Amino acid sequence: MTRFFFHVHNGISVFDDVGLELPDIEAAEAAAIELFGEILNDGPDGPLWQKNTWRVEVSDGPGILARTFLTVQFSITRTAINPTAGAG
Repeated sequence: MTRFFFHVHNGISVFDDVGLELPDIEAAEAAAIELFGEILNDGPDGPLWQKNTWRVEVSDGPGILARTFLTVQFSITRTAINPTAGAG
């Protein structure tokens, strides 16, 4: 088993200092996606929604010098549209 750490970045960084013991990188990827789901469930008023772009980095240590194994990213991009255009 390997200990993986899940750091969230969205303009501020929240470093995981505990980590999870998981069997392999595939299990760590699944855990990162599950963490994303929890963040999304908090909705835009949740504490991790300071910006519309954020990521979870899975690494081998609790700090900024850790080696990153994978990154899961999320972003929202708005385009200038008129929702009433063409309605009629």
